[in-house]
Amino acid sequence: MLGRCKGFAASLVMLVLVAPLPSLAGPYEDGDSAFRRKDYAIAMKHWQPLAGGQDARAQAGIAAMYLGGLGVPPDYPLALALSESAASQGEPKAQYLLGSMYRDGKGVQKDLAHAAILFRQAADQDLHWAQYTLGLMYLLGEGVPSNHLEAYHWFMLASVVRDDDDAEVHETAVFLLEKVSAKLTPDQISQAKQRLSAWKPVPWHRDK
Repeated sequence: MLGRCKGFAASLVMLVLVAPLPSLAGPYEDGDSAFRRKDYAIAMKHWQPLAGGQDARAQAGIAAMYLGGLGVPPDYPLALALSESAASQGEPKAQYLLGSMYRDGKGVQKDLAHAAILFRQAADQDLHWAQYTLGLMYLLGEGVPSNHLEAYHWFMLASVVRDDDDAEVHETAVFLLEKVSAKLTPDQISQAKQRLSAWKPVPWHRDK
């Protein structure tokens, strides 16, 4: 079952771009709408000028397209460059995409420790796909020392239902949370819940 959970983590890479956004009007939102209906040529048309102007969200969107070969031939070096640019601006989806590239060795030499750092940056901003993936890495000891308390913390955050697109993440996180809970003492679970009650996401402002 853990193997299936790892496969699920890998499959989340493209889903990160279809997380619901506020219904604002603008070139990025127009591109986002096109991306959701799989009209990738229109998405590229809207996002490319923005990405050239260092819009981190548009860079992350185009990076996902080149990473997954969505409407364009796969181009890992270009996906890497765009993800790095957007991630350096603090964009959480770009941090997640870049982490996935280091985790899977796509376009870069595989580096689980660096992947974990990038997933943590995105998870701290409440990106639930990153929280799930980070919890799984702590559970399995991949890129980080095995730590059931850390796994519990990130699975708990990932298990929160935010919208319909989160359903599968929620269900899988809940399943793994039960597995991790069985390995913790009541005192450890109490400690973890205290940490969760004090946790707040790190904000990222799109206008910076």
